[in-house]
Amino acid sequence: MQPFVDEGKLLSRSYEQLSEAVNEFVFIEDAGQIIACAGLRVYKSENMGEIYALTVNKSFHNTGTSLKLMNKLIQKASDLDLDSIFALSKYGGRFFFRHDFTEVDVSSLPLLRQKSYDYQRNSIIYLRVL
Repeated sequence: MQPFVDEGKLLSRSYEQLSEAVNEFVFIEDAGQIIACAGLRVYKSENMGEIYALTVNKSFHNTGTSLKLMNKLIQKASDLDLDSIFALSKYGGRFFFRHDFTEVDVSSLPLLRQKSYDYQRNSIIYLRVL
């Protein structure tokens, strides 16, 4: 994740934050190393999930790894019986559109997430109904 944090594409998260949320993550491994990961935070009252910290090692771009990762996220969301999933991103438009997400506004987010939306970062919100 760190190279993408350094580029400003991902928000920085502490070791403690990641440790507390490790059960939210799905991973893809190659030769015993994690090459892709993403978290899925659940908002139970709205029955929605937020995809966050989505990362694919640059050596595995254009290899189908991101498709496998998205499929794992969608499967996890389906297993949790979520109605929809969303992601906030400044850089992933084509990626999310290829996976049947649509662009929505802040009012489509769960109330708790609306309150924490960073208007200075001005991320685009992508939503997919499951």
